[in-house]
Amino acid sequence: MAQKEHRRIASGVYWAEQVASTQDVVVAGASNFVHGDVLATDNQTAGRGRLDRSWDTPAGTAAAMSMVLRPHLEPQQFGMLTLVVADALVRWFRELNVHAGVKWPNDVLGPDGKKLCGILAQWIPETKTVVVGIGTNLEFGQAKVVATAAALADYGVTMTAHEYVKLARRRLLDAVADFEADPTAQRFEPTMSTLGQYVRAKMPDGKDIVGTAIGLGDTGSLLIQDETMHEVFAADIVHLRSA
Repeated sequence: MAQKEHRRIASGVYWAEQVASTQDVVVAGASNFVHGDVLATDNQTAGRGRLDRSWDTPAGTAAAMSMVLRPHLEPQQFGMLTLVVADALVRWFRELNVHAGVKWPNDVLGPDGKKLCGILAQWIPETKTVVVGIGTNLEFGQAKVVATAAALADYGVTMTAHEYVKLARRRLLDAVADFEADPTAQRFEPTMSTLGQYVRAKMPDGKDIVGTAIGLGDTGSLLIQDETMHEVFAADIVHLRSA
């Protein structure tokens, strides 16, 4: 269970009025949570994304949540949980008439290419736990934000952070269960906005690969075609234009 200062607002959902990082709290105390538990807030003061980048949003504009997952998967399949989460959110958003898409490997973009949601997964090998952090922009109002960000309200969908977190948790638990039954990467291709794009992959070694993203590998890698086929496991991806 969560710490005493975290209020339970639904089954498996704990709320912090303010926290530096839901991810840091849950990772540090993962043994206190069970599969499916979520710690969430709409006032995160030191959130972070992939590659230790900051995730800063004005208080009350976004839902930050970290979810504990202990699925029954093979070791090589745990790395695809980021795609499981992104795919599930996009399918939900599309039901809400927001034609979102997944930007490989861990962002959800709105129909205009602006960032709606960022996802960060951390592996805790001692307990075979993955903690998935999800930051979703809900409604900016008069808050000043970067031009590349968007909120669900920008596309006509309004809900409170409490509502969002409760609904998202249910969607994600169902998606993880479906993935346990069929742990294939290709199932995520229909929601992947990166596919079919001419992209630049900025590799960890400083090199760039430029080509067309044509599919996903068996463990969720990105396949990029130029003169040859490249299988990319980790990179920053820039969408250049549709192929």
